[in-house]
Amino acid sequence: MLSLVLVLWGIGTPSFWRDESVSVMAATMSFDELWRLLDDIDAVHALYYLLLRPFAAFGGEFAVRLPSALAVAGATFGIAAIGRKLATPQVGLLAGLVYAVLPMISRYGQEARSYALVSAVAVAATWVLLGERRSRYAGYGLLVALLGWFHLYALLLLPAHAVVVLRRRGETVPWLASLAGAGVLLAPLAVIASGQREEQLFWLKVPGLPELGQLGVDLAGGDEAWASPLLPALFLALLIALALLGIWHGTRLRRRGVLTAEGRREGPVAGEGPGRPSLVGVAVPWAVLPVVLSLLISQIHPVYSPRYVLFAVPGLALLAGAGLTALRRTPATWAVLAVLVAFSVSAHLAVRGPANRPDDLRTLAAELSAQERPGDAVLYVPERFRLFVVVYGEPYRRLSALGPGSDRVWLVSRRIRGPEWEENPRLKELKRDFRKAGQTRISGAVRITLYTRRIPSDA
Repeated sequence: MLSLVLVLWGIGTPSFWRDESVSVMAATMSFDELWRLLDDIDAVHALYYLLLRPFAAFGGEFAVRLPSALAVAGATFGIAAIGRKLATPQVGLLAGLVYAVLPMISRYGQEARSYALVSAVAVAATWVLLGERRSRYAGYGLLVALLGWFHLYALLLLPAHAVVVLRRRGETVPWLASLAGAGVLLAPLAVIASGQREEQLFWLKVPGLPELGQLGVDLAGGDEAWASPLLPALFLALLIALALLGIWHGTRLRRRGVLTAEGRREGPVAGEGPGRPSLVGVAVPWAVLPVVLSLLISQIHPVYSPRYVLFAVPGLALLAGAGLTALRRTPATWAVLAVLVAFSVSAHLAVRGPANRPDDLRTLAAELSAQERPGDAVLYVPERFRLFVVVYGEPYRRLSALGPGSDRVWLVSRRIRGPEWEENPRLKELKRDFRKAGQTRISGAVRITLYTRRIPSDA
């Protein structure tokens, strides 16, 4: 409940940005229009767009972002349940609380994209995997298929699951059989997505240490939060220290049994024994392998982005929860958690700022609405930028297509390089017949510039 309250706080304040605009547009299209979009560029998000449709029908930031907020609440509950299963109720509670207060979780819990849902499904799949009955693998296979349909790169969770399965006697064959079933369900998406890769991921680059560092920046609230770097840096340092302490403590629990907050030894951790999973054995591969594998694959085919590995964060939260438990005494545990929360406050405020997202499309639309005139035209370069701005569509709907009778044109585009003015026929026509007549309004990658038709003296 705490995680839901926290993620709902200020959920409607930040403007939609261009990725969310695509989500909203796709979720409100007719099925024919949606099919054409998916066939052209966005098949990997088909399931999410379908799930979003009933929420998008209500309109507004709150309704469209609500599925992500609910997913965060579900993931938090699942993390607490996994921590309880692998260690103690206190570890589960603290791991859930750590996950809930991570600024990165609030950020993507307040976004109309699939990343929070991917994390929730990853948690559910891990919980099912940790069960005892062989019959669970049917449900596990369905969850893996669901995970891939929400985001194919989330299947990088499977090597972490392999580490768990290979330590459990007699589990390998049913696990592989469940993956084969999931593969059949995912095959159509994989085939279509492979043909859309260049359109989908043209913006990704080969990552290095700075890109890995960006994951730490995002965990502590993103670039805006780090404008005042002290508190986010302290938050990240404390989080990492708790995770490392959790690895030590979890390993110790594995060897010696559970030490309660009161200092009593209770014997082996629940569910452990020969071949049984441990908290460290589950959480470390979960937190590390998806990130490392994504970085390695990206040296050949870039697939890495911090938000693409959001589903690995629950593993980090489990380790941090174990680290808090390692403090043994309840007052010390809660005091350190309170410090972690205090370090995160400025980041949470930044995440909920009205212009926190990569684009402030709401303000851009308001400025356009105030300046446009009847008969104004619009030119999108490239054409897909129409998808990026129409979430606040009223001022854009009043604009006509560029034609012979147009005297004022609004260019909606990314930054245009010099050679493009001669290579792009539409830009070439604009440059020949119009002149820049207003200051460029910039919102992240989206720019809006007014052009007016040249008079003979301008030629």
